[in-house]
Amino acid sequence: MKNSILLLSVFILSVLSSQLYSQTQSGAFTVTGAGYSSAVVTDYQCIGLNPANLGWKRNDHIMNVGVGEAGISIYSEPLKRALVMDLFKEGIVFTEEEREQAIQNFSNSKLQLEGNINGFGISFQDEKIGGFGFSIREKLMWNSNLNETSADFLFNGYNAAYFDSLIVENGDTIGYAINPEDVSKLFYGTRLSFMWYREFNLAYGRNIINKNNFSLYGGVGFKYIRGYSVFDYRYTEDGRLVAYSALNPAFGVNYDTPSPSKIDGDKYQSLGNGWGLDIGISALLFEHLRVAVSVTDIGSITWNGNVYEGEDGLLENIESAGLNNYNIFEADDNIAAENTDWGEWVGLENKKVGLATNVRFGAAYILNDKFEFGSEFYIPVTEVPGAYDKLIVGLGTRIMPVKWFRGSIGLVSGGETGTDIPIGVSFFPFNNQSFSWEIGFAVSDITTYFKQKKPTVSLALGLLRFSFGNLDRKTKTE
Repeated sequence: MKNSILLLSVFILSVLSSQLYSQTQSGAFTVTGAGYSSAVVTDYQCIGLNPANLGWKRNDHIMNVGVGEAGISIYSEPLKRALVMDLFKEGIVFTEEEREQAIQNFSNSKLQLEGNINGFGISFQDEKIGGFGFSIREKLMWNSNLNETSADFLFNGYNAAYFDSLIVENGDTIGYAINPEDVSKLFYGTRLSFMWYREFNLAYGRNIINKNNFSLYGGVGFKYIRGYSVFDYRYTEDGRLVAYSALNPAFGVNYDTPSPSKIDGDKYQSLGNGWGLDIGISALLFEHLRVAVSVTDIGSITWNGNVYEGEDGLLENIESAGLNNYNIFEADDNIAAENTDWGEWVGLENKKVGLATNVRFGAAYILNDKFEFGSEFYIPVTEVPGAYDKLIVGLGTRIMPVKWFRGSIGLVSGGETGTDIPIGVSFFPFNNQSFSWEIGFAVSDITTYFKQKKPTVSLALGLLRFSFGNLDRKTKTE
């Protein structure tokens, strides 16, 4: 793979240099540090979480606009915090001792990377007609867990213990196995997945029931999705291999196998499209307790460019020399490269892949305008690229002692990424009855900066979030 995950690196680095936001529980920087979200976020920030929340607002403003909110989050079991950025560095050359240490580090350890960019969001909310919201978001997730054999291949290449002979053909060194084995046996337990798409989401929410001490809201969101890359390589519990890919031509991947959907050249482009649905309900009880339930990302993407499906087969040889540093995203030859046989790859005209459907339960007690606390449960429904591994539980609090400052702290656990303590702060240079401007940042785990092992390196930041509109003092708001 001549450029391997080059475009992935470009995306990641662009995120790192942008205004950032990211967290497993939410895509809204205003609640990233709290550990809960779906019961309390409203306006365009509730799109993709719970569209029912468009039916209510936290102040008298009817319009909310946000531009350039984005984020990055990296959970690393293989590398200590001080070495995480080596995943993107060039020019580092391993010693033999460092290479062997890298194999040990990556064997049976999880690496998860998330990137999100909310390029634009806007909402209009009115008590009588309900609330409308629209957003454009870019989403990316890398998830990997290698067994000992695949880690050996990744860093040793044809010098891996599996290969018992080396030959040179046309100037290229090739490692051969005299008694080759099936990849299903060699790579069992290995999981690699990668997802990258852009969604255009239009949502609507409104009040359904409004009685004393009880208000019920319902909402729905429709999203059009453009897919840019997908890769999934894993084994089911019964040992069956699941492998398919549709990688952007800009990555330079070539399986040397004909496909009716093969795209020539190296032009960055969309490789598929699909539709998704979000549905949700929320309620306000006794003017202080908010509860919410939603099901999001119901739908699928049909990939129709560079589509391949993997089958089990013998691994006979490899041309890769292995990695010489930790830069797994921009390596010319690695375990996911064109020179490594994963089995037999078959070209397809198209492949339909489901979205990362999930269920959210959230609750929050809002004591007053200055203090609230809440909790949330995130339950993954489908096992596809972009989905979290297991249940995630979050809880926390937000305080706003003065009108120009808000702080948050929480606890998030699950998803096979351990337990994190997120914190966040927001500042309001302007915050009055007719206009507000919010600036905020957060990290998904403050303890990362006091330890080295299993860090969650993250940054969440938003600079351009505004709310404004006509003020109706007779209108009851929440």
